[in-house]
Amino acid sequence: MSDETPQTPETPETPETPAQSEPPKTAAEATGSVFGRLKHPVSTSGAARQRSTSASAREIEGEVLRRGNMAPDVPDSVRPRRKVGRRRTEGTAAAEAAAEAHLTRPSDSDGTHFLPESEHGTSEPLDPREDKFAELLVASLFGLATIATIWVCIAYFAIPAHERLGQWMNFSLGGGIAIALLATGAGLVLWAKRLLPHDLAVQERHNPYSPEEEELLAEETFLKGVTTLGLGQRKMLRRSLLGVLAILPLPAVLFLKDMGPLPTTKLRKSGWKAGARLVDVETKLPIKLGDLEIGGIKTVMPEGFTTPDENALAPTMLIRFAPGEIRSKKERAWAKDDHVAYSKICTHAGCPISLYEHQTHHLLCPCHQSTFDMANDAKVIFGPAARNLPQLELDVDADGYFIAKAPYNQPVGPSFWERG
Repeated sequence: MSDETPQTPETPETPETPAQSEPPKTAAEATGSVFGRLKHPVSTSGAARQRSTSASAREIEGEVLRRGNMAPDVPDSVRPRRKVGRRRTEGTAAAEAAAEAHLTRPSDSDGTHFLPESEHGTSEPLDPREDKFAELLVASLFGLATIATIWVCIAYFAIPAHERLGQWMNFSLGGGIAIALLATGAGLVLWAKRLLPHDLAVQERHNPYSPEEEELLAEETFLKGVTTLGLGQRKMLRRSLLGVLAILPLPAVLFLKDMGPLPTTKLRKSGWKAGARLVDVETKLPIKLGDLEIGGIKTVMPEGFTTPDENALAPTMLIRFAPGEIRSKKERAWAKDDHVAYSKICTHAGCPISLYEHQTHHLLCPCHQSTFDMANDAKVIFGPAARNLPQLELDVDADGYFIAKAPYNQPVGPSFWERG
């Protein structure tokens, strides 16, 4: 046996652990290398890659913090609590405890935890002088709205509509209505902010339906709100509010006058009547049977007309066809010796029609190209017109002059919604 001593297996050498780096002296050193932070944490060989790290604020010296606009962590006990929403007066500890105790109780039938003013620290009554001042302020705003509304009504009649192209009228009406609406709204807001009680309530989510109990509760709440408004006790507010609400709609009623006069039945009357002679619109001479050649067209008006403007619905076309060219039975029945009379006013937009094509018997409106077949009861064959041209029934008097046997049996001109 040999005296050799067994050798212990050699342990693998471990890489030397890098020494602890010194604390950073600048803000740039504290943030570390940008390129180092972008590297993948594992190299291509699979070994972990050392990454740069950012030092916390506590590891940086105070001078570096001040120069780098960095600050040490603030303890939670020192950091102020954020408040979201409308601020309210901080109550006493007893009031806060009462509110917490109230929230632990079962809610109402509608799932609402109602906290009265006494439980959230705002139970102190409003100073009588402040209450009176707030009431006077709200009433003054309502009075201002009333005065502005009255001014709008006066300006509507007193200021000339065309003075400086209507500038004064626009300023007076627009400014008066704006002041009236703003003053009314401001008065209602101040009423709610300064004179109504402010309650705190937490309501739990409930099923989206309204049983009879909730309807009765809503009615009770509404009546309670009416009582809370204090209209019965605050007579000044009640009278000023009723005054502005009563007079505020008056400008809207006055502005209806600018929509023009009511048409009544004027749109249904063209100025023609039975027995009226057809006269030339230019010479104002009556048209006699045989004055018009075959294929001819002439614009006629009722005898005794003053100006075309005053008889805007009366212009009529007198057309003479060759024998056998009229295809409509109704048109032949209303014609007289192959002479027909139709309204000259287009049924689409009211444009005067005068472009007549003799060979096709088509009449074209120059405004929107509505085309009418004059040999077939003036039916619309093209364009936006919705109905045929109205026909005037003709006859001849004892002297051989054309007369209207009856007025138009339907409204002349563009269709309007009251026609039905």
